[in-house]
Amino acid sequence: MRICEALRIAALLGSSTFLAACVSLGGGGDAAPREVQVTADAVTITGPRGFCVDPSSTRSEGDTGFVLLGNCAAISGRARAAQPDVPAVLTAAVAARSADGGSLTGNLDALDGFFRSDAGRGLLSRSADPDSVTILETRVAGQMFLLHARDTSAGAVAGVAQDYWRAYMDLGPRLATLSVLALADQGVSDQDALATLTAFAGAVQSANSGFAAGANAADLPQADTQGGGGLFQGGLFQRIFR
Repeated sequence: MRICEALRIAALLGSSTFLAACVSLGGGGDAAPREVQVTADAVTITGPRGFCVDPSSTRSEGDTGFVLLGNCAAISGRARAAQPDVPAVLTAAVAARSADGGSLTGNLDALDGFFRSDAGRGLLSRSADPDSVTILETRVAGQMFLLHARDTSAGAVAGVAQDYWRAYMDLGPRLATLSVLALADQGVSDQDALATLTAFAGAVQSANSGFAAGANAADLPQADTQGGGGLFQGGLFQRIFR
């Protein structure tokens, strides 16, 4: 089902008030998918318990894909469905590596400097303005680069906090960017946001353990293929979701 458009973000974030409103508007009670495949080679995106895929926000364009996950109860219209412990939405973006085949893992040491530069902060800004972005913290965890940033640009999503946590990682031949966006008026601690991001990354990595073989591709709901321009621009870092 589709969540009523005017209430989508609030419902995905898990507001019980908006959830009740959407259910009363005739949600239909369809089960929400826990995972979906994007890109031509079927990368699987799934989240921690309580998070489900919003099918209407999922995009796949051959080499690139975007998935939004939110409160399972809100997406399905079933008040008794699982709900996440943290009031947040999750996003996943998948892109092809650069033409030279460079990996994110091989560039981890350079990422802190890149994202603190004007070019890096401009890439992170929803309005492409480097002055709107503050890097609060970065760290390397295993083969992932973790970023905690604040974006005050006018292009920020309404109802979502300015601060967010994000993970960048290689996923087979792809680059993946995973984000945790908290509800603006509900305090989510850094510890909880980071724990949610870590669980999200672990779920995606586990779901793609057989990625090269494209295992179980027919068993999962497929994203609608969208035409037109790509979601990402060229180059290693420009292919990473903002």
